[in-house]
Amino acid sequence: MIKYLLGAFLVFTFGFSAFAQHQHDEHCATSRKMAEQLEADPNLVTTRQQIEEFTARWIENNQDAERAVIIIPVVVHVVYKTSIQNISDAQIQSQIDILNQDYRGTNSDIGGVPTIWTNRVADCEIQFQLATCNPDGYATNGITRTETDVANWFGSDDVKVTSLGGHDPWPSSDYLNIWVCNIGSGLLGYAYQPGINPLLDGVVIGYAYFGFDSSSPSYDMGRTATHEIGHYLNLDHLWGPVADNSNCNADDAVADTPKQMEPNYGCDATYPHPSCGNGSNSDMFNNYMDYGNDVCLFFFTNGQKDRMRAALNGPRASLQNSNALNQCPVGVEEHILEASLNVYPNPASDVINIQSDQKDGLLTDARIFDLSGKMVLSESNIRLGFAAVQLDVSELKTGSYVLELRSENEVVTRRINIVK
Repeated sequence: MIKYLLGAFLVFTFGFSAFAQHQHDEHCATSRKMAEQLEADPNLVTTRQQIEEFTARWIENNQDAERAVIIIPVVVHVVYKTSIQNISDAQIQSQIDILNQDYRGTNSDIGGVPTIWTNRVADCEIQFQLATCNPDGYATNGITRTETDVANWFGSDDVKVTSLGGHDPWPSSDYLNIWVCNIGSGLLGYAYQPGINPLLDGVVIGYAYFGFDSSSPSYDMGRTATHEIGHYLNLDHLWGPVADNSNCNADDAVADTPKQMEPNYGCDATYPHPSCGNGSNSDMFNNYMDYGNDVCLFFFTNGQKDRMRAALNGPRASLQNSNALNQCPVGVEEHILEASLNVYPNPASDVINIQSDQKDGLLTDARIFDLSGKMVLSESNIRLGFAAVQLDVSELKTGSYVLELRSENEVVTRRINIVK
């Protein structure tokens, strides 16, 4: 088993030149970007080999072990130039819901799996939740929003750097960082596998492919994130970590996914559809790690589950010890202000007015928390300026609350009182 996995790893390590010689329609840049990093960093080669050795041992030693569901804390960094790129909180939550269905095998379309593969369908026992604590230990909704001047990221990791117009990652040991942006270069997304530089670690997805009923006609069911997070959890494409598998030598190091020569696109494939074999060795074109349209991708296999669970008990085990899903206090202390704020009336009954002395206005998210840290009201993308912005608090009960105003560069809090 270990020799098998290391053989697949060496194909990856020394197969970088294949990307220059042969390139499919690249929906996902994970294999290429990992190959670039491996070529540039000999230490990463060693790290990845150690991860593969651990993976093989863990799978061999945990075949019959009882397994609890693992919950992964998520932070979504929305980096936008236009309003359509600034996807809503509801769109983001729809993606989390999709991930939880796909990784638990409860997706409504799982009945589309061809009968020959139904005994391989996995409940990966992995779930996802937006973080409730930020790295400073204060309450968050697990979403950051960054307005940028960058119109197109051209598949660059610059989106992960605040000084370049993107947003720095939250600590990758505690959070799955997902950047949603105008990714460019014809890509749907990409991810880095375990062992990568923490400043690069995470997933990048085009805004048009994130969440349910997104703006893409073919990738509108959130399966791009399902696919990319599979890479983040140490899966390869079904044709292996290479661009050209025409000789069928490469593999994804998963025993129950047949070898295949290349990606499958669209929804035209029907079983059997062999490229590196025949009969039951048909391409597994409905698997999340292929390139089909969202409506035709249904499942992970038990072997893929084993690799992902190994990652979460090895190189990504710190996610299980993260405090990111704790109930964290609201930061009531004052932060540095670039513009003074006037919040009135206070106490209030039905409406709170918020004014700023910043002439051009400041794009801000407003949230109200009770003193236990529970969010009770949220308004996104309000522009604070000379004209007062009104928040309807008529549904709130009498008591003390914390108003949080969050822009990209600062967080301001005010204690408010509601009296009926």
